[in-house]
Amino acid sequence: MTYTLGVHKSISLLGFVVLTSVLFYLTYNTFRLRNEQYQAVEKALINERYTQRIRNDKVFPGGVAITDRYLMTHIHALEAAYQHDLDSFERYKNRVLDSMFHSLRAGNTMDSLFAEIKTEYHLDPELEYLLTINSIQLVFSNDNVVDIYRPNQPYPFMPDSLGTRYGMYIGGALRRPLPQNQITRLTVSSTSDYNYWMTFSLHADHQNRIWHIVQLMMPTFLLALFAISCVVFIYYVTYRNWLRQRKLADMKSDFLNSITHEFNTPLSTIIVATKNMQNDKILADGENIKPLTKIIERQSLRLQKLFDQVMDITKMDNTSLQKEPCELNQLLDEIITDYNVKLSAQDIAVRLNAAKAPLIVELNRFFFTTMLFNLFDNAIKYNSSEHKRITVDPEVSDGVINLQISDNGTGIPDSEIEHIFEKFYRFQRQGAPHVSGLGLGLYYTYQCIKSHGWTLSVASKEQVGSRFTIHIPL
Repeated sequence: MTYTLGVHKSISLLGFVVLTSVLFYLTYNTFRLRNEQYQAVEKALINERYTQRIRNDKVFPGGVAITDRYLMTHIHALEAAYQHDLDSFERYKNRVLDSMFHSLRAGNTMDSLFAEIKTEYHLDPELEYLLTINSIQLVFSNDNVVDIYRPNQPYPFMPDSLGTRYGMYIGGALRRPLPQNQITRLTVSSTSDYNYWMTFSLHADHQNRIWHIVQLMMPTFLLALFAISCVVFIYYVTYRNWLRQRKLADMKSDFLNSITHEFNTPLSTIIVATKNMQNDKILADGENIKPLTKIIERQSLRLQKLFDQVMDITKMDNTSLQKEPCELNQLLDEIITDYNVKLSAQDIAVRLNAAKAPLIVELNRFFFTTMLFNLFDNAIKYNSSEHKRITVDPEVSDGVINLQISDNGTGIPDSEIEHIFEKFYRFQRQGAPHVSGLGLGLYYTYQCIKSHGWTLSVASKEQVGSRFTIHIPL
């Protein structure tokens, strides 16, 4: 059963993980698609207007005048320095670039152009841009092209705050550009000597792009979450129903086992009594037959009650249990007499020390008998003594009948006493012979005691014996 339950749990969990992974994969792909297509229309509009305004310009409207003033003015001096002294060339071109970038940032007209584009096309007011120069190359004589600026390289004049992974910051408030939010990347070049090639790019996006995309995808996220919740709910309901069915099946199995367990004692007693009646010595005296017929009658009635009462285990509770007043000494004598008949061929004795005064107790005879038979059976099974002895002592103290059942068995370790009344629990002493049984006897004994509203205490000492005391209020 445990193995089957584990397999079902593993299969269910695997199915849930696979389904959740599929939903996650589909949601993630939807997110990626949204991310790639996010603001595609806005990007096209910005790109169209931006490229129109800088068709004969660079970086931003009016930018070509600034870049020409620095690069074209100093290109011959830079060539001379490059040909004669590279260290001098590095210092010279850094000063030129520093001045040019500073002037471009100071003369940036992209702020007004971007605001104009947002107003014209009714774009989101929170949309931001980033304008960068990505690379600059000088063309000296004889088509000699020299790099003077590349991104991701150290420049002593450039603060870290002005550098991006795409190039030198010129304008805009967008601080985390991504490949997806690039509007355009342009390279302006000329094949003639003493000129320059320049690459610059424009990005536009919201500062919190991911959050905006998540907001747009909220219906998809909620639908996926709803689907997963439905799967979890269906799994829970199915699993709970399966456990309920499993529990019903176990209860059925337990019930059949208990029926078998309870039938053994009366059947064994009837068989022994019947065999005794076939004995010629006993048949010779009619007085010997009468007690045996009484035993057979009682055990037959007990079997009948097994069919009538045990079939409905729900009767074993304090509210619906059918009780009748019984004289305890007389009932104990009958039970022990019947039990001793079954043990007549063995060195086992069950003895009653009856109380001196009559003891009237409200009880259910069937369940009370079952309870004592189970205690007797256990006392014999867990007893390795050559002469097995069981003593039943009803004593009255402070308005309570203490019904003690003592034996000279192997005893129970203190650590095991709290578990012995659990269903199917069986204590097997290491090295001791295997004791057959289902682990139901003491469980039903305890249920019988609870159903009567009584209590039970256990005292035991290993290799000495055990004493079960049933406390019955008068």
